[in-house]
Amino acid sequence: MMELVLDGIEVVYRRRGVENRAVRGVSLSVRRGETLAVVGESGSGKTTVAKVAAGLRKATSGTLSWRDGPASGPLPPGTRGGRGPDRRVQMVFQHPVQSLDPLWRIRRVVQEPLARSGLPRTEAAERAAGLITRVGLDASVLDRYPRELSGGQAQRVAIARALVADPDIVILDEPTASLDQTVRARILTLLAELQQATGVGYLMITHDISSVRRLATRIAVMHRGEIVECGPAAQILEDARHPYTRALIAAVPVADPRVAWDGTLHLSAHPAGTPAGEPPGAAARTTPGPSHTEPPAPGGAPSTEKAADTP
Repeated sequence: MMELVLDGIEVVYRRRGVENRAVRGVSLSVRRGETLAVVGESGSGKTTVAKVAAGLRKATSGTLSWRDGPASGPLPPGTRGGRGPDRRVQMVFQHPVQSLDPLWRIRRVVQEPLARSGLPRTEAAERAAGLITRVGLDASVLDRYPRELSGGQAQRVAIARALVADPDIVILDEPTASLDQTVRARILTLLAELQQATGVGYLMITHDISSVRRLATRIAVMHRGEIVECGPAAQILEDARHPYTRALIAAVPVADPRVAWDGTLHLSAHPAGTPAGEPPGAAARTTPGPSHTEPPAPGGAPSTEKAADTP
């Protein structure tokens, strides 16, 4: 089974004589059919790792390879990986509308990864139309421009563009971060269905634990440019060992401010009446605990912030 391997990746930025080690010796791999979620707070280096995997970012040192052969070969100090290892790796970017060329119709956007494949134009057009339908859009979308699409539609187009070249690995950089809760749940469901149908592997970059819970097979936790914990998703979410990982999970917002949550994200089925993302039995507990809301407004009614993003 094809496996993309990053070994000892280092990324150092130098500006005005000052060095910033954004990524520090990161080693990880992702196989077809699985989802490796790389999680961490903003600035932890996870997106830089994703761009190195896609060949879009300079790596100071380290190797990028396929398990059965080289992807882009070793990456000596100061070299670039080019536009990517090859068509076997594609990327879905964080901001769907901004990632699409505003001057191109959607038909050309989706076909673009096939430009150098040698595929006849008619066959490329048929494949693009098939992918658009497969991601849940009407074929008429092919004649529109990106500005005519909603955020959810644009993200579906971006997913179709990533899959049209039949890649082994798709890198998902915060794939639902700019979408509202309802659209987010639909996109996560779509990604799961496409993975089951095609066997594609996902390298998922996110800080959203609820998304990780929906898709991840394995989890790698990044902190200050390093992977501090890595393992099966259930093990990490239920029994995290590193203090930073436990802090990330404990930071998941709780919709009910009256509920004290112990920070454990349970993967088992939730009994009726228990909100998703909370441990079973939480609905019956009334112990005051840390609140994710503003103080009660005059009159006693609490003024709540936006609820947790739980698909």
